[in-house]
Amino acid sequence: MECPSPRIVSLLVPLITVACNQAGTVGYGTAAERQAILQVLEVYYSDFSGRDRDAFSNHFWPGADMTTVWQPPGETADRVVPTTIEEFIAQAPQGPDSRKIFEERMLDAEVRVFNNLAQAWVRYGMRFGDPDSVQYWEGIDAFALLKHDGTWRIASLVFTNDTAGEGN
Repeated sequence: MECPSPRIVSLLVPLITVACNQAGTVGYGTAAERQAILQVLEVYYSDFSGRDRDAFSNHFWPGADMTTVWQPPGETADRVVPTTIEEFIAQAPQGPDSRKIFEERMLDAEVRVFNNLAQAWVRYGMRFGDPDSVQYWEGIDAFALLKHDGTWRIASLVFTNDTAGEGN
């Protein structure tokens, strides 16, 4: 087999490099788009941890939900529990607002953007409790966001903590 000439190789390398770079970013958005999503999420976590329920709810489109697997009080087994944002806020006094310390923050994230749709997998860290007894855990928040009229908001949030285990 005959090797290609150096001239052909010198022409092909830039084309292959451009094709590979484009293939690696198709559907993932630009760095600026991904950064815009990260900024939206930073503010989301700040509002959530700050217990500003009006600002928190404004991060979601009407009809958005939060879903996880857990065992509701009085039930004998875990199940998938979808909750509207309004329901979540109404239950906050028994959950996030039930202790003096409540802080959830973004540790790292993977963001993909395509047109007006974004997906973010965020590893979060959570501190919860009272000054003499603070629990810490980590988990994953999986966000689906939509951009409309220039505004990114959450359409759906599915989350789990790192103790959920296989199959949950």
